[in-house]
Amino acid sequence: MDRIGIFAGTTEGRILAERLDDMGASLVVSVATHYGKEALPKLKNGFIHIGRMDGKEMAGFLKMHQITLAIDATHPFARDATRQIELACKEAGIRRIRCLRGKEIWTQEEKKELFPWIRRFSDARQTAQWLERREGNILLTTGSKELATFREIPEFENRVYARVLPDPKVLESCRKLGLKGRHIIGAQGPFSVMMNQAMLREYDCRFLVTKDSGKEGGFLEKVKATARMGIPALVIDREAEETGMTLDEVINWYEKRAGK
Repeated sequence: MDRIGIFAGTTEGRILAERLDDMGASLVVSVATHYGKEALPKLKNGFIHIGRMDGKEMAGFLKMHQITLAIDATHPFARDATRQIELACKEAGIRRIRCLRGKEIWTQEEKKELFPWIRRFSDARQTAQWLERREGNILLTTGSKELATFREIPEFENRVYARVLPDPKVLESCRKLGLKGRHIIGAQGPFSVMMNQAMLREYDCRFLVTKDSGKEGGFLEKVKATARMGIPALVIDREAEETGMTLDEVINWYEKRAGK
């Protein structure tokens, strides 16, 4: 029987851990933080490892726990983590499956309603440079890792409202960059259209910045909120297309493999 290592930290990682555990799979689930562990189910057939690892540490981790199959269910924008997992699996000599998050499939009505309000950018730096030449408050929903890239925006401390995970280390990183008080919104998403609209109104924002994070990341709800308020959604595109399986495909593949 396989011993499966899941690199989690996303909705997909949580669902995979829950479903495979219910099937009786032997699991080792890895998350970067204690906050990431809180979202996971209590495993009946495995345990959860907490802590960030580089590629070399991951390879040692895979070997130490005798993992025979690794599933990369990290965030679609966590490209460095995905590269490190790929290298670690090659060094450990085990199979790796990339669990992909699907992109939005737009209806014709949604295209007509939403596309006029979407501006796309290749990365956070390009987005920040565009904002440097504009005025108005910004609801930044890209997470804490990209926050430093937006630090050069004029009046950063007064204009930017960062919505981030309510993790103590994340909140402290925001403070170190100069944000204070209500400019740090510690909350776990995804959020409804109405909640996004309420936040945009509350902070008098003229822009919302988001990653193209797919359905599980609440992307559609963010874009709908901005369109209905008549303000642009600044969307950071994914770097490139990846190969792998969707969440359902991974589960179906394992069911067949395990003879379930």
